[in-house]
Amino acid sequence: MGKLFISFGFQGAAFGTIGIIINLFVVVGLGGNVAMASIALALYTAGNLIGSMIIGTLLDKYPYFFESIFLSIIADAIISSLMAFTQNIEIYYVLALFLGIFAAIMGPAITIYLNRQFDESGYRKSINRANMVNSIGATVGTFLGGFWLYLPFFGTVYQMRSVFIIGTVLLIISSIFAMGNLRSRKIPKIDINVKSHFFSFKYFVNDLISSFSFSGMKSESKKYMFILFLLFFGLNMIFSIFAIYFNEILKISSSSIFIIYGINSIFGNIAYLLTEKMMNRFKDSILVRWALWVRLSMFVMIIFSYFFMSYGGVMITIIAFLITGLAWPFIYIPITVKVTNLALPTSRGKAIGMFNMVINFAAISASLFSGYIALTLGYILSFAFATVLLFFVERELYLMNKNTEKD
Repeated sequence: MGKLFISFGFQGAAFGTIGIIINLFVVVGLGGNVAMASIALALYTAGNLIGSMIIGTLLDKYPYFFESIFLSIIADAIISSLMAFTQNIEIYYVLALFLGIFAAIMGPAITIYLNRQFDESGYRKSINRANMVNSIGATVGTFLGGFWLYLPFFGTVYQMRSVFIIGTVLLIISSIFAMGNLRSRKIPKIDINVKSHFFSFKYFVNDLISSFSFSGMKSESKKYMFILFLLFFGLNMIFSIFAIYFNEILKISSSSIFIIYGINSIFGNIAYLLTEKMMNRFKDSILVRWALWVRLSMFVMIIFSYFFMSYGGVMITIIAFLITGLAWPFIYIPITVKVTNLALPTSRGKAIGMFNMVINFAAISASLFSGYIALTLGYILSFAFATVLLFFVERELYLMNKNTEKD
């Protein structure tokens, strides 16, 4: 278990360095604009969507957790190294898509594994600790990327390319710890019967297609997933373009953006330490509601600070962004537990896959939409639209969480 968590932590460190520049690199390194950067992020998130569907389908039928984790890390290490050298934006788009596919596998695989290992109390603790380790890794990776860009070596573009190499090294280290879990297991025998493989593949494809379907789910569950879509759509409308907003509008350097995101992650780590205790004291619906109101308040502050740049608006924006980091664990962990508990034990892999599908589909849509709005009408209107949407979503989500808790 310890090696698995450490591996998850190093994966977090890798994407702490890579994740911030997936869209920012399009502007800084490939000469694109905010809309083109949004396409890169949308494709990466589309990869997350596809990867979540694949792993959600696989784990209910073929529970080879550690094999899936190990292969996904190796694939991402190779793709990350290729992204460091490409100068063609179309190739970069394709690599971003495949990076997202394999990046999405590890988290759901660990989630389902922990769910099957522990009762609900142990599951809550273990899933929170796994995500906390991943978040700490992301914080370290983010600061590492920022420190690297601060060094006066080859210029911002070349140093940003080398950030992908740093991410590759961290992924290789992650794969080494993941390999430790493989050694304690017998590798499953491979059936070389072609006919058997054909039918297995056909059934797998059918299962994969069925992951799009909400059939068999309660009407309350369908509505809950729709509300979650709107929630993550609103959140991603702001966060998907925020690094570019820092760079283009607030004129903050790429290295400083890494540091800001790193501090935001530290706040998130602090919140992860508190989440377990708070979930024992308060209902999930209350925690999610408080966290959303914190984020909403900070988003409003960010919007208004734009009109007061001469009076400390940049610093107000940075502070508000940092505070949003405190809220994330109180949103994500209770919702993850809720989604898992609403599903039957035999279909929890599909439920987690569906949950990740909803998150990623919302992120894809939001990234493209917010990028277009920011390019044509301005960043602030994009932020304002998202904030108004979240005001309405918060009430619906609170009522649904509260009603589900009664049931």
